[in-house]
Amino acid sequence: MSIDKIKQLYLDKDIQYFSLEREIFKSEITNNNLNILDVGCGTGSLGSFFISNQNCTVHGFEINSNIIDLARENLTSVVEGNIEIDPIPFENRSFDYIILGDVLEHLINPIQTLQKLKKYLRKDGVLLVTTPNIKHWSVTYNLIFKDNWEYKEWGILDYSHLRFFTKKSLMDLLRKNQINNIKIERIIQNPSKSYIINKLTFSFFEGFLASHLLLKIKN
Repeated sequence: MSIDKIKQLYLDKDIQYFSLEREIFKSEITNNNLNILDVGCGTGSLGSFFISNQNCTVHGFEINSNIIDLARENLTSVVEGNIEIDPIPFENRSFDYIILGDVLEHLINPIQTLQKLKKYLRKDGVLLVTTPNIKHWSVTYNLIFKDNWEYKEWGILDYSHLRFFTKKSLMDLLRKNQINNIKIERIIQNPSKSYIINKLTFSFFEGFLASHLLLKIKN
């Protein structure tokens, strides 16, 4: 798929698609006065939280030109561009955290992009990445019992996704490409039925109940 085609996929989506705050990042980033880069910042709603509540500086990087002005109202600054091919106009070792909230699965070369971004982390900085878990029961059930793999506007089988990951496949990919000092967790929304079931079954079915994976890469 061409870069232009990928960009058009985003331009066609509703603005709500780009306005998620992604609560998991709020629980991971708790300190004040941090310098953060939010790749795929959308409208800037997540970064706005860190600016307002934790006195952080948050810069965005966003491909969708339709929402750039709105993002710039919410964040310290926003670069319009494609993170895979465009330069990052900051000095090396600039950021305490770099966030990619459901971005990895949209990339042609996710490993190259992660390696590119790592240079901009400060000492002890962290790359925080969320990506859908393709092993989720909603996907495996439809595939096994209904012989169905249907792309949708939102969710794990979003039609703009180019890559699919399980915890193991993502870990193997990172290690194969010498990206180390990593931790991957499965994320289950709390409260939810899946969260309760996971607790009652002592996490035995966690791989099928988790909708997302959280990847932490420390510098």
